Amino acid sequence: MQVKDGLVSIIVPSYNAGVFINETIRSVLAQNYENWELWVIDDGSTDNTEQLVSSFRDARINLVKQENSGVSVARNKGLALARGEFIVFFDADDLMTPDFLQVRVNELNKDMLIGFVGGLVETFPVKMKTRKAVAEDPEKDIHFFNADGATIPSNYLFRLSVIRNNGITFNPVLSSSADRFFLLEIARYAKGRSLETEKGKLLYRISESSMSHHVTPKLILDYYKFYNELNARNLLPLKKRREIKSRYLFSIASSFSLIRYWGTCGKLLFRSFITHPVLFFKLAAKKGLGISK
Repeated sequence: MQVKDGLVSIIVPSYNAGVFINETIRSVLAQNYENWELWVIDDGSTDNTEQLVSSFRDARINLVKQENSGVSVARNKGLALARGEFIVFFDADDLMTPDFLQVRVNELNKDMLIGFVGGLVETFPVKMKTRKAVAEDPEKDIHFFNADGATIPSNYLFRLSVIRNNGITFNPVLSSSADRFFLLEIARYAKGRSLETEKGKLLYRISESSMSHHVTPKLILDYYKFYNELNARNLLPLKKRREIKSRYLFSIASSFSLIRYWGTCGKLLFRSFITHPVLFFKLAAKKGLGISK
């Protein structure tokens, strides 16, 4: 497929997001940078998503329907369709501030050695601390649980060539942790940059009922899969590998204890101990680590 210079492909997976999708698309239409295409991947929605997206009379907006297959499969579908030099995987309930695309495109055009860029993340309607993109050192921020960093996929603009040339896709085995996994794979091949300008912030929708703020068996099992996939794909760095593995195992065990999966919790604590005994006791003294997005 011929890539168009300067074009930004915006991939929006949508599953029953009709209540939000209009506002999200309007935020794209309000961009100061106008050279974009939007692919809404309707992941088997049963609401009025199709009608709402189709109501926009703009040739840049495209709707593709698929059977419900999960957000990673939907993002990969959009990735295959993308024609832009740059690409952003945007969630159907988040919003772009007017300079969102412009500041990211400017940064990638300014430095060809940078493969992806993210900005500041501001939450709404519930206000929380503004966070920075995990970009400068994803391995450190993700593997050592940096609470000030955000891996929200909506926040990043990527060079499509980095993704396609290295065969990177979103891991369909994962759900909420797929964004972190994707960043770690990208970081193997390209440097990232985290912007701290007030312009171009991501407006990330969050509420008291958001899934990522409630510990559920599904969320914890996904976290465990994330760790196993890191091992399987050799994405744990050699330096401090024992420490990182022990830290993950302890954190996952702590999470399983919250839902009273005592057998799994005990096994993981034992694995954490034998992997790095000194770190295990330090973590135990702090009474465990939590999960963060």
